[in-house]
Amino acid sequence: MEIQALSVQQQVLETMIADLGAPVIPLLEGVILMPIIGNVDSRRAQLIMEHLLTGIAERMSDVAIIDITGMPIVDTAVANYLLQTIRATRLVGAQVIITGIRPSVAQAMINLGIDFSQIITRSTLREGIEAALGLLGYEIHRKGTAD
Repeated sequence: MEIQALSVQQQVLETMIADLGAPVIPLLEGVILMPIIGNVDSRRAQLIMEHLLTGIAERMSDVAIIDITGMPIVDTAVANYLLQTIRATRLVGAQVIITGIRPSVAQAMINLGIDFSQIITRSTLREGIEAALGLLGYEIHRKGTAD
């Protein structure tokens, strides 16, 4: 009995950890954010893709922002995971914006021969949110400064 209860509790904790490792945050109607913090291995990359695709479907999102500011290393495998996630996201009808690409990560991606020319990238999350709003036809104006 106790072993079964511990097993169930462990499964619940593993699910919670997985959800925290790939959170989908609704920003506004049509836009979701997935911040990625820490290292990404093949198991986590699969969770990221699943959570992002599920989040897009559940929230009927047109734009998904993936923020990689918190990713310390981007090697060939991680870059390929990102590309697969972007392709899958496009297949379900959403645009992807990658934010938080640090100069060292950009250099690594270029050195690895990764082509991000067809992908919307912004250096900061703020710029990514502005780009997402632009894709949806919104403009940001300070109060009293609109045309």
